[in-house]
Amino acid sequence: MTESTHEQRYCYLIELTGNNHSELLASLSAEERQIGDWERVYSAKLPTWRLWSDENADTIRYVVSHVIARYSLPQNDYWLIQYEGNDHRHPTMLHPRFHTR
Repeated sequence: MTESTHEQRYCYLIELTGNNHSELLASLSAEERQIGDWERVYSAKLPTWRLWSDENADTIRYVVSHVIARYSLPQNDYWLIQYEGNDHRHPTMLHPRFHTR
């Protein structure tokens, strides 16, 4: 059994609903980078990222919606799925947030 390199409590899957693969990671402020380890998911059809973090879902929603709004990214809404650590068998589906400018 291989141990994961991630020690954070949660893994969030962030899927933007638009088809424009903008680079979310380049849009992060230094403070936003600090909340966890961001990873681009290249195999996904929609623009998708993984975020390994100990922060709760409300904090993550706040950060993601503000990055989208601040940089006027082409997608206004997104899906956010929360996993407990490395257990990806039982995700908690967090409702999509619809963010309008």
